[in-house]
Amino acid sequence: MIQRVEPPFSRFRDRLDPKVADWVFPYDSASRFDIALLGAPLSKTSISHSAAFRLPDAIRALFHSYSPYSVHHQMDLSERLRVADLGNVQMHLTDLALCQKWIEDAVYSYGETHAQPLVLLGGDHSITGAALLGLTRATKRTYGVIHFDAHHDVRNLEDGGRSNGTPFRTLLDSGAIAGRHVVQIGIRDYVNAKAYHAYVVQEGVTVVTARQVFRTGLAQVLEEAYAHVSKETDGVYVSFDMDVLDQSFVPGVPAPGPGGLTVWDALEALEWLGAKSNVQAVDFVCADPAQDVRDFTTRVATNLLLAFLAGKSLAKGANV
Repeated sequence: MIQRVEPPFSRFRDRLDPKVADWVFPYDSASRFDIALLGAPLSKTSISHSAAFRLPDAIRALFHSYSPYSVHHQMDLSERLRVADLGNVQMHLTDLALCQKWIEDAVYSYGETHAQPLVLLGGDHSITGAALLGLTRATKRTYGVIHFDAHHDVRNLEDGGRSNGTPFRTLLDSGAIAGRHVVQIGIRDYVNAKAYHAYVVQEGVTVVTARQVFRTGLAQVLEEAYAHVSKETDGVYVSFDMDVLDQSFVPGVPAPGPGGLTVWDALEALEWLGAKSNVQAVDFVCADPAQDVRDFTTRVATNLLLAFLAGKSLAKGANV
């Protein structure tokens, strides 16, 4: 035995300070859980250079740094919520359409066998199109969508196929979701084409610009959006593109820009949405650890995920 040697990847442990990594457990078919995580590490379909495929495992690495205890709520999330990690969807090296099909199939398989909420860790935004196609196919339900983004993401499919710029074109054109059931929050000036804004308006999508959020406040915008997408639907899907946040908070997004939402607004929004029983899925997309600075963007994404889980914990605690 070699003295004073630890296994690789060993970390300092404080026995009184358990981490998120100690709370989240690997999924197996016999597991009892309240919510599941699924990585969708696809970013070769990004229009701009992106290594967002690294995000799922980058978030998991930070699970070793964060505690499941909320000081604000005086609540240990691990005492209220069981979180299972399904792992990552398998990716093909060269066939991008097949990668999207496998994401769709994975979410379909999950939705066919489990009713618990699902958290998807992207990946670029093309994963949303695949995930919602799989979810609607499995559950036969109608979903409302709250879409946080600087961009409409409805580029035409002829010029480049399904990419991070097309998920909502894919969903609307396929009929998987209806435009009247979609609210886009945080859309910014000078990064969207006139034709694509006209398309979403024609489809009946409700658009709330970043400037409207600034003037009205996200709390009011979100309450109205949630009420809107909950009408005539069976569940709500939340898609959170990290570039909806102001570039000062997220240096590691492939398309940073000024005039975005604040982190505090986003944290409160995700916690509030997490507490809603009909919010059945959420995804976090378009953060590139390779372009990040000291994990700032990945840390924001991880905190947004924890805020959503805190909302689920608060709701579960209220029902105990």
